[in-house]
Amino acid sequence: DDEDGEGGDEEACRRSFEDALGAIMEVAPQEFLQCLPECGSRMKQWLSVKQHRTLALFLACDLLQHLKEQSEPTWPVFMPAVFECLAEKDGDVRTPAAYAISLAAPLPKFGEAAPEAFRRLAQILSGPAPKKRDESGKVAMDNCVSALFALARHQSALCPPDVPAWQVVVGKLPIQDDEDEAKKVHKAVAELLLEQHAGLLGPEQAHLGKVLSALAEVYKQENLCNEETDALILRIFQMLPRDNLQKLASGFSEKQQKKIEKMLS
Repeated sequence: DDEDGEGGDEEACRRSFEDALGAIMEVAPQEFLQCLPECGSRMKQWLSVKQHRTLALFLACDLLQHLKEQSEPTWPVFMPAVFECLAEKDGDVRTPAAYAISLAAPLPKFGEAAPEAFRRLAQILSGPAPKKRDESGKVAMDNCVSALFALARHQSALCPPDVPAWQVVVGKLPIQDDEDEAKKVHKAVAELLLEQHAGLLGPEQAHLGKVLSALAEVYKQENLCNEETDALILRIFQMLPRDNLQKLASGFSEKQQKKIEKMLS
């Protein structure tokens, strides 16, 4: 037990160290660039040890989030592991792998890997859902939805023709287990809907009912939707012609219908 405790303490210490590195990147990204070779070296070491892979992936996420394109020199070290870890059984490993793809998706250089990312994520999301008690698996699944959403939004031209990315994403809305990702994705969905985004709406607006159902579901749920997104959702429903809503009503749950009626009253 003492050995297990020491191992846990050591891992917590490493995680705190990685958090500190992320904080430094955030406040001093240019100054941090000189540390990239050392980061690459550390990630290489950590990725070679099974229990340290998650740590390496979180460092990769911080590099992508705070340094963006300037993190590219380290991509050959961690990007193969990101794709490999998407298939891991352990949800705690899959989550940072999917999150890394979400962060990389807006970057032009990621276009080289985008087609494979589309395929792998669509395959995962089209597979069986995690069991109810598999909390880490459910969080990982939400991160996969968020990653495919980011790819569809930023790299749509590189989506393989046999991968219905938007259809898969819309079919998984709303997301509810990773609350941070939920707030981010639901806000972006509302924004794209207001822009009449063709991919999100689908051919002949086939996805509209499902998207509206998801937005009604998360409306006024503080853990899944912030006040700014609530305002966007309210605006969407108030702008929609009543006839259109009536046609889509059969796709709304009773709870959602009550929420919509309240928005329109």
